[in-house]
Amino acid sequence: MNKLLIPILLLAITLSGCRTETKKTEQTVAKDEQTETKDLPDWQYVGYKIVHHMSLQLKHIDEIGFNTFDHPRIANHESFVITPALDHFYSKAVADLRNGPVVVNTPARDDRYSSLEIFDMEHHAIFAEVTGPEAQKYVLVHVDYDGELPEGKAVIRTNAMFPFVFLRTQSFEITGEEKADKIRRLASIEGEVSAKDEVDLSDTRAIVQYVIDNNKSYPQTKALMKEAAEKYTPEVHKETFESIKAFMAAGGVSGNVGMFEAVDDPDGGSHKIRASGTLLGHLGFPVYHAYYQNIPVNIEGIPHRGDMGPFKVAVPFKPGVDLFWSVTRYGSDTFLPLDPATIGGNNIQAYNAFNTKPDENGMVTITFSMEDPKDGSYWMPVTESGYYMIFRYYGPTEKLNGNTAKDIVYKGTPLEEKFKTVQF
Repeated sequence: MNKLLIPILLLAITLSGCRTETKKTEQTVAKDEQTETKDLPDWQYVGYKIVHHMSLQLKHIDEIGFNTFDHPRIANHESFVITPALDHFYSKAVADLRNGPVVVNTPARDDRYSSLEIFDMEHHAIFAEVTGPEAQKYVLVHVDYDGELPEGKAVIRTNAMFPFVFLRTQSFEITGEEKADKIRRLASIEGEVSAKDEVDLSDTRAIVQYVIDNNKSYPQTKALMKEAAEKYTPEVHKETFESIKAFMAAGGVSGNVGMFEAVDDPDGGSHKIRASGTLLGHLGFPVYHAYYQNIPVNIEGIPHRGDMGPFKVAVPFKPGVDLFWSVTRYGSDTFLPLDPATIGGNNIQAYNAFNTKPDENGMVTITFSMEDPKDGSYWMPVTESGYYMIFRYYGPTEKLNGNTAKDIVYKGTPLEEKFKTVQF
């Protein structure tokens, strides 16, 4: 496993009353059938999700501070993230609401996609919205604040004293685009900052307690968090990680269904599903904004490996989304793109609408294989070891129904029911 990833994963080593006016697409959420793996107590899943999320958040506070954006490069095989999108720049900040509201300034942009997402300290996405082409102001405030508010496009109330602010800016180059980088660096946060607390990142129980102390508890998780604060040791964290990793590798979930929604959202999943979200894509979107599909196994239910031979997927170039689509391949041991040195020096990691063209049938065919098929399809190189792919559909509409990668790959197979898709 990538040496930078180990401390965050093993760490011994990333709603109620917080809703916004963001309108959801009406959907019937397909609950993924869970692979038969041993279920752990819910307090372990809650503890894992919080420790993973808050370890990254506390690291950010220590290195960057409050109310200040970090603008890392687009992720690669050495990155410090989980299952990253490779056609976005990420910009991240932790807001300090102890002294009242803060204002998040999003920059003006051209016709590219950009978005603002806010997470509480328990790793629930409480707000997600495409930002406008003009510069905008969003007011972020704690639910208990009753004073005057600055003007802004939206007022976002959160249970968290230190919410996580996440901006995405689309890049039209997989390895990073200078114009996109300049745009995102115009983002800023206005607000008074107080001194940071010292938290021992090796003490998992202290991390959970820190969230209890600084994130107004939800009825759905209050008792579980209290138990985690007493029992969630680094050894338990490692055990939980291994269990979730095995669950994911066996196809326990195949998308972001129920992973990131607010804690009281009826579309939200179990605590096990929410904990799995940290491995599918930490800081991911709720389904109504972007539908992620993991294709973890072939039609026989076997996890993908390069030494099993080519795996082909043909998907519509126009699947039925308002924004865009993409597909990225990751190593199943690192949850990251592959090292170019292991795939013949190639840096082919992702495909989307701006680096592919449809065939005469309006389809894009992608071949996952160790050797270039040279058959007119788009080659995604893989190694002998395990890999998986994530299809992302931003701005899903009802036209997407039946057109997703999961619909196409598993249709007519014994796995069709298991990998049933969301209907919009």
